[in-house]
Amino acid sequence: MKINNFNSDEKILRYPEKIDHFLNFHKTLVVAELDLTNKCNHRCPGCCGHNENNAELSKEQVEAVVAGLKSLDCKGVILSGGGEPTISPHFQYAISLLKKAGINIGLNSHGMSLDESKAITIANNLEYFRISLDAGSPEMYQKIHGMKPHHFEKTLENIALFARIKKELNSKTSFGVGFLTSELTQCDMEPFVQLVKGGGADFAQFRPFTGNTLDILPILKDLREKYEDEHFKIVASYQKYKEMSDVSDRGYSKCHGMFFSTVVSADFKVWACLHFRQSEKHFLGDLREQTMEEIWRGSRIREVYESINCAECPILCRNDSFNRTLDRLSLDITNSEFL
Repeated sequence: MKINNFNSDEKILRYPEKIDHFLNFHKTLVVAELDLTNKCNHRCPGCCGHNENNAELSKEQVEAVVAGLKSLDCKGVILSGGGEPTISPHFQYAISLLKKAGINIGLNSHGMSLDESKAITIANNLEYFRISLDAGSPEMYQKIHGMKPHHFEKTLENIALFARIKKELNSKTSFGVGFLTSELTQCDMEPFVQLVKGGGADFAQFRPFTGNTLDILPILKDLREKYEDEHFKIVASYQKYKEMSDVSDRGYSKCHGMFFSTVVSADFKVWACLHFRQSEKHFLGDLREQTMEEIWRGSRIREVYESINCAECPILCRNDSFNRTLDRLSLDITNSEFL
């Protein structure tokens, strides 16, 4: 069972050719987050998506995005949001195109809109599938997702549905359920693990709400001792939790990660960072006017790189861990030739 360990600081070193491109200004892209739609049928109070404009990629736009990512030798695409990817009318079509292009696919979803047809498509084609449940009870689910108890029960049913289909198809898709940690949600961590394990998922995943610095490592240690076995794992963004003791110094001043990880939004535009979709300062290009490769080769991407003030970015952001690694490429080290 292959499970993502969220060790981006190590993963980035698996792409020496991309790092070479970074140093020489060429095809650097490793992963893109693709928003098929900004529409969502959940009402999360703390939503960081952009479903207010209800934009949605057309079939032709999906085709153009996939072609553009392939031209940049992009290695992986995360279907996320924006909105809820599984409610896009082109959800399964996008998966077939990405698979045909040789691009690995991951999916982040709230899981409530899953059905058997979508589950089969996911199980046959994706590297990983994560459902964001973020609760161990209907009461917490309502606080975090803004949804009713019957929606919570439906999502639990869909977790069991996918676990069953995965087993029937002998699928290698890594299947997990996510939980956002904070002072509010920590009381639901153990009930959440019990539900996820009982539902047949491969793993439970913990990650902090953006900007939250609650250290849950002691709780995780106890949960792993109680619930992990050869069929079920508890994983987390450990590098983030370990760095929470001191978030005052990022250790870098430039967002090198924006050359390796990008976002294509549902309004057919490209952005430097998933945390800043729709921020003009982070806007890289409009796919109605340029191709992906033209955007990546253009001057705008360098302008954005030079203008971003990392001190204004969320702490422990998506790119933080591999930014720290990449920044070491430019360190001025005395007598570096004497290894």
